[in-house]
Amino acid sequence: MTAPTAYYEYARLPLLDLLPAAPRRFLDVGCGNGATAAAAKERWPGLFAIGVEIVPEAAQRAAERIDRVVVGSAESIDFVAEGVTGVDAVLLADVLEHLVDPWQFLKRLRSALSDDAVVVASIPNVANLWLLEELAAGRFDYAAEGLLDATHLRFFTRATIGRMFEDAGFTIERWERTTDGRVDDLTRHRVLGIMLPVPRAGRVVGRRVEIRDVDPEGYEDLRTIQFAVVARPRPAA
Repeated sequence: MTAPTAYYEYARLPLLDLLPAAPRRFLDVGCGNGATAAAAKERWPGLFAIGVEIVPEAAQRAAERIDRVVVGSAESIDFVAEGVTGVDAVLLADVLEHLVDPWQFLKRLRSALSDDAVVVASIPNVANLWLLEELAAGRFDYAAEGLLDATHLRFFTRATIGRMFEDAGFTIERWERTTDGRVDDLTRHRVLGIMLPVPRAGRVVGRRVEIRDVDPEGYEDLRTIQFAVVARPRPAA
């Protein structure tokens, strides 16, 4: 399935907001047409922006807007051989779920990073209650984009995201959520005109799915369609 043109042009400004300091050397993996990296250059004058993009047409457009573009799959690039080193900020905007081996990619990414580098990644949440309801109904219908994007190869929960970064030598310093209004529609119930709290008595009740022993943070995870993490590489042993 071919991604729509707008898929490559969308600037992910909220993810740039998660960078804790102005970067000097910025790497946008899966940079598309370069919209986000170009926005980073506008935000931080003097920034050197590098993109990695597998789609040649998108990479050509990005090369007109940012300092350097490496054309090819992120999984096959040798960062050191390409001279992509000393990077202090990396953006992985909806990238890891598209890779065959995102675990190994994160380990290889470390060779491109400075000691004080920060990685910002956004990753869909497969433990979203809307999707659990779809599965309970026997549906797992791929789409052109979103949680069930047809080009997704890997699926993650909060726990498996954390373990992936941990095993690759990173420490996650911050979590953010993008919540899904469809989950609110599934879980809100009125009795005698009174909206019941969610979770109620530790239970979250949808239309087909009931989940027990849910605390308030667990419910927020069920509402989450996408996590964003801010991570740093741990010092080498």
